[in-house]
Amino acid sequence: MITPWSPAQAAACIATPAASSDKYRRGVLGVRTGSAEYPGAAVLGVEAAWRAGVGMVRYVPPLGDALPGLGLPAPAAAVLAARPETVFAGGDAARAARCDAWLTGSGTDPASRSFVEREALHALFAGDAPLVVDAGALPELADPAARIHAPTAITPHAGEFLGLWRAAGLGESAPDAADAAPALAERLGATVLLKGSVSTVATPGGFTAAVGPATPWLATAGTGDVLAGILGALAATHAGALRDDPESFGPLAASAALLHDLAARHASRGGRAPIVALDVALALPAVIAELLG
Repeated sequence: MITPWSPAQAAACIATPAASSDKYRRGVLGVRTGSAEYPGAAVLGVEAAWRAGVGMVRYVPPLGDALPGLGLPAPAAAVLAARPETVFAGGDAARAARCDAWLTGSGTDPASRSFVEREALHALFAGDAPLVVDAGALPELADPAARIHAPTAITPHAGEFLGLWRAAGLGESAPDAADAAPALAERLGATVLLKGSVSTVATPGGFTAAVGPATPWLATAGTGDVLAGILGALAATHAGALRDDPESFGPLAASAALLHDLAARHASRGGRAPIVALDVALALPAVIAELLG
């Protein structure tokens, strides 16, 4: 049986700044998400990352995206309008951007991904910086050309999980989450955060945790983008520990899922009211304050 993750355990995974901290020491998260079709996914992930306590967010739009009249790809314009603190990195700046951790995939479509963007994703897989892979970037893990070296966590929902399960040659149907998540984690060499009413976390080395059941109001568009942003922030603030021991992605993933659930409960007035994804991101500071006491 998988052990439920507790608020006290989640609190221990939240990095708090010291008097000597600056924005760089608090962690820099690179975000490669969103598209012209789904710019909101980038906005939601960036908003969540900021509110989960990261020191800086660098937003890198998908390479190959066309530039509209303002000279910015659609997701970048949306991100900067919503969160002007975000540092934009495009063109040569994107290739030179140094980040403690990366988030990729939310709001992207693998069918329309450019060759240069695919190469950029594979470079992140092969790098040293911790990486959170969500949504449209998940199929890239099944590409024979992909080599996963970076400490990596993936955040599939049930349908995406099944696609990865099949691509990994584990069968046509997956067993229950308690057995399937550890098996896929071992096969891919990555931490798995399988999203659901009860989310399941497993690492290649055997760590497991369960989070939930979540409030049903959390089943709304965009909340997965928020979860990915939370986990990206935790990865950036614990990048050194992740490089030393990728297994530490397990507790961070479980903590991200619990923060997500608690923020949804806070936003929904204890599960009594409907919410949208942005409400969850906006509730994060209050939830973190409660956890840290």
